[in-house]
Amino acid sequence: MRTAGIVCEYNPFHNGHRDHLERTKGLPGSDYVVCAMSSDFLQRGEPALLPKEYRAEAAVRNGADLVFEIPSVFSCSSAEFYAFAGVALMARLGIVDSIVFGSENPEITTLRQLAEILADEPDDFSGLLREKLSSGVSFPRARQLALAEYTKFEDVGDIIEGSNNILGIEYIKAIIKNGYPIKPIAIPRIAEAYKQTYIEGRYPSATAIRKTIMEKGIEAVSDFLPPATYEILESFYSSGLPYINIELLKEAVFYRIASLSPDKLREYPGVTEGLENRLKAGLDKAFTLSDYIELCSTKRYPRTRISRTLMYILLDITMDLANGIWKKGPLYARLLAASKRGMDLVPVIERNSSIPVFTSFKAFYENATKPMRTILDLEKVSSDIYSTAAGLPTDREFTIQFKIY
Repeated sequence: MRTAGIVCEYNPFHNGHRDHLERTKGLPGSDYVVCAMSSDFLQRGEPALLPKEYRAEAAVRNGADLVFEIPSVFSCSSAEFYAFAGVALMARLGIVDSIVFGSENPEITTLRQLAEILADEPDDFSGLLREKLSSGVSFPRARQLALAEYTKFEDVGDIIEGSNNILGIEYIKAIIKNGYPIKPIAIPRIAEAYKQTYIEGRYPSATAIRKTIMEKGIEAVSDFLPPATYEILESFYSSGLPYINIELLKEAVFYRIASLSPDKLREYPGVTEGLENRLKAGLDKAFTLSDYIELCSTKRYPRTRISRTLMYILLDITMDLANGIWKKGPLYARLLAASKRGMDLVPVIERNSSIPVFTSFKAFYENATKPMRTILDLEKVSSDIYSTAAGLPTDREFTIQFKIY
């Protein structure tokens, strides 16, 4: 019995995701597929279109065997810490043999070579990276330029620009740095470009699907979603709730920025080099949160980084707090949903896992250690903020029910 892992967001689960899942299940040594899925806040610094329990349901109904939660403190972090959290969670379960990810460049040898450089950070490479950063470009761009010069690979720029390649490299780097006995497997990504904002072709990006839903409604994307996903979306939004998006957090974000001093703002990840002043100055110039993010963005601080920084501030995740949590990785594994077949894996995980596994937040919280409670408390806060913005009941963490499909 061998198990493949997928680190995912499924925001929402679309036909490209189903294809990835089906190809993963078709690989030799993929008797089961386990997903480590982002919580309510995502790596782009945005709230998910569907709450985590609904996205977990979509994953299982579309073929996943088990879906575990990546807590928000990890799931809304940079690619490095997000990837590490997903890989560490898989490794600590003790049953995952491989991690399968979609990639714009499925040549695993090249990705591994780049990951090895980033994992080891030779002095010559580190010097180049500092040189590129000093020119004022963003960290991802500086790293791209440094890798291109260090490796002399002609296509390294194209590779590093691919969002799935970036995550794939980070997955491999996490495996290398921590010595995890997990095999990374890259398969060709078939969906349109991750940043594509309009629907084109048979497999549009999740970004394009979300944008179309916001503008035209769920019916407009029915051809690009598996029936189960469409049914879940239609059912969740049948009561007239607004589509969950970052603008629902505008008032909360603006209040937080307005209420904190510049010195206090500097305590949060990403707030450096005077960004606190840009955050303050932009408050009375923007009508929407999207406009505000654009106003605060620069060549060095792109939109996604600003969005993540705003989520850290909103969720009160300071740099000191985040660093301590990110370095240790997940300390528990919360199972959100399972297939009937996947339940066969649960006793195997319970025997092999190096971290506790649970399905009930309330029951686990009562006996959790202090470090675990720190993550659990942040998850409860993020869940309450998400739920309030989305028009859902607060204290949702205590009412989410583990389900078998």
